[in-house]
Amino acid sequence: MKAKAYLFIVMFLPVVALCQFQAKMLNVIMGKEMNYDGYLDLNNYRYEFEEDDKKGIIIVKPEENKTYIMLPEDKLVHITTCDAAMSRMNDPVQSYQWFVKFGGEAEAGTETIEGFECTIKEAIQQGQKILRVWYSGELNFPVKMENLLSADTYMNLSNVTDWDVNTAYFTVPEDYKEVDEKLRPIIPEPPPPETWIKKEINVPFEGSVEIGTKLYLKINNTANYKVCFSNNADSPAKVIRHLIRNGAELPDNEQGPLSYRTRRLFPEEKKTYTFSWNIGDEVILEIYEGVMDIKIVLE
Repeated sequence: MKAKAYLFIVMFLPVVALCQFQAKMLNVIMGKEMNYDGYLDLNNYRYEFEEDDKKGIIIVKPEENKTYIMLPEDKLVHITTCDAAMSRMNDPVQSYQWFVKFGGEAEAGTETIEGFECTIKEAIQQGQKILRVWYSGELNFPVKMENLLSADTYMNLSNVTDWDVNTAYFTVPEDYKEVDEKLRPIIPEPPPPETWIKKEINVPFEGSVEIGTKLYLKINNTANYKVCFSNNADSPAKVIRHLIRNGAELPDNEQGPLSYRTRRLFPEEKKTYTFSWNIGDEVILEIYEGVMDIKIVLE
């Protein structure tokens, strides 16, 4: 199955862990219906589904900050952190947490849904309501959720029953092979560089930058900048971006979390971004692996 088949948005809330239950979930994405089986123990949770005649399993372990995306028929597993983009796209719990962390949350009343008394909560980002949930304190889980920015996109929980926890449901079998988000075999990363070579650059810039190099770019004009990363070597390359403003690095809620600012490219891969930077900003690009070809120009 293609990796994109797993980029679905099921909508529900963070699980703190009071209840142990199983339930059916109807997930509707822009009018397309999908059905899921959900399982929750005191610390972890699991989703099972079928798409394009392929089975998928998502296991989330918040205390370990890990999400496991499994293809049981192929015996493949992709492991990522809970707040990484791939996790958020596959795990509605972490998606909701991300919006709340970098935006906010507000209560909007109460309502009884499916026999459960629920508190209505809304995730807000930049003043805009993104998600609305009907959260059951009894279940410590949402019973209903709506995406306020996408028509016909919602989730309903039903057939909630007690569950005798099976710990095997939260374990990846030993014979599974770990792959990346594109289902390629994992290539281990080298340790971080022990020493760094610092290099100041200006716009426009174009060059091949080796592991252990830090590029420092002083922004002289408030504008949009196009940044292109490409890997023309025969092994992976990795870059991490930092934005300094008024002498201090911006917090994650302004420049994005580390996972968002990190890009690891395999041979022949390329990524292009547009960033809005202000006069006086300083951009730092750190090469942690391989050789990264970088091009920066005014857009």
